Amino acid sequence: MKKLPNRKYVNKIKVDWSYEDLIKDIKLPKNQPDLNNFDQAYYFTQDKNIVQGFLYLHNNRPVVIPEPEPSILYFANSSRIIGNIINNRDEIFKLIGIENVYKIDLLFSDFFLDAFNFVINLFASIEAFHNSVIPEEFTYRDKKKGLLNREKIQRLATHDVKAESIIPLIFEKSFIKENSDKYSVISKLKGIRDNLVHTKNQSKNWAASYRDIFRDMLSFDYESALKYTKDYMNYYKDNWIENE
Repeated sequence: MKKLPNRKYVNKIKVDWSYEDLIKDIKLPKNQPDLNNFDQAYYFTQDKNIVQGFLYLHNNRPVVIPEPEPSILYFANSSRIIGNIINNRDEIFKLIGIENVYKIDLLFSDFFLDAFNFVINLFASIEAFHNSVIPEEFTYRDKKKGLLNREKIQRLATHDVKAESIIPLIFEKSFIKENSDKYSVISKLKGIRDNLVHTKNQSKNWAASYRDIFRDMLSFDYESALKYTKDYMNYYKDNWIENE
């Protein structure tokens, strides 16, 4: 299997002491606390890191799950299926001729399902990245929506406003200005994503059709989209996507 990007956590802190040192002089309660009052948990790793997690109760028994960084997971999901997308598309293009329509039928469905997942996950990785880097006390004045705090920026600001104005303002530099050609591919990714999420019947007669969406999926540059999305996030945060 293709190596996935190195995982990251929502919050991880390096310490110079061990968990055993911390609790050796602490008298722990005998009775288990009411776990319904806790939704956050932390655990100590062998290499002396504190990792943020969340608590999930299954049959009233606690499961502590490390809280992964969503943008990394979404990117990884796209990264691990791109090989299938390229291979299936190549096979489709080899089957030129009406006589091969039956072979193309199932092959295109497999291609489209992987391509759909790729587009949705890759664009979601950018959206999650944007929201993850907004400082807690940061505000932005939008011409139409007024003064927005972090919560409202995440909820109300469009992708374009974040990418063109808010993120460059936070980092005091602009990927779009310095890499306009690369960003045009990301813009195409957004357009396809929007058409997939809001799939519309494009027919002008009695027969429903989505042929324009399907054609866009066949012609899209998946490899560049993956690479430039990585470049986009790493431009603002060094080595955010470490391997793929």
